[in-house]
Amino acid sequence: MAKPKQTYFKKVVSFYFAPLWRTFFTTLYLLCFGYFVLFFSDYILLGVRFLYYTFTLPTIALTLDYLFWGAAFVVMLVIPFSISLYAIFIPFELMKKLDWTRNQKILVAFIVALATIDVVVASDMVIRIIEKQPPIVRFLQEIELMQ
Repeated sequence: MAKPKQTYFKKVVSFYFAPLWRTFFTTLYLLCFGYFVLFFSDYILLGVRFLYYTFTLPTIALTLDYLFWGAAFVVMLVIPFSISLYAIFIPFELMKKLDWTRNQKILVAFIVALATIDVVVASDMVIRIIEKQPPIVRFLQEIELMQ
């Protein structure tokens, strides 16, 4: 009888919780980026609220600067979440697919983790700059996130 095929999710979980010496590091990595995903999921909800707010406004109230800053705001809200989510799957894909030595794979995974954290922090800083723009401030005051 053939073995039942594992789903992709089960393979990823078994990679992170395998009974090997690296499990401590992979679990720590998973917890770190899992926290990022949870933290930035609020940004996704804020982006959805912004889109809903924008589509319910009368079109006369939508100035050109509102649309440009709003587009930048929504894009920058999605970037940290999606990068953090994808970062969870990168080590699994690296270890599974590449024909490199183990040390090379570990080095690349470490570099990818650092680059991911840099991109997430940079995009969060850009969000903080964008949220100070008058059209975005007006939206945040309207939904009572800002006084």
